[in-house]
Amino acid sequence: MNENFKNKIRSLREIHFPGRSTRSLDKELEPHFGKHFYAYISKIEAGALPSIDFLKKVKNGYSLSTNEYEELVQLYFKERFENEIIAGAQKSGIAFEPQPLLFRKTKKKKL
Repeated sequence: MNENFKNKIRSLREIHFPGRSTRSLDKELEPHFGKHFYAYISKIEAGALPSIDFLKKVKNGYSLSTNEYEELVQLYFKERFENEIIAGAQKSGIAFEPQPLLFRKTKKKKL
């Protein structure tokens, strides 16, 4: 199962509010997320990582079960950890892609 955070957020919205767009959920989600919530949710569904407080709002707004919430939190921290590792490696100059080893021919010494 190769699921990531943005796909999980989108699938949870589609499960809990089937057949409805993000903008049409103003009565259900505006009390939890605030005004213009749909812009923030669409950014997250596009791949931006939110704050941890946002996950609590999702739990309340979407009425998530304990299992759904735990799975969402696990995916969140997994992606956040991977992003920090990659960012740290790029700053330090470490390459993730294996580089081919190059050898040069040398003359053997005669004994």
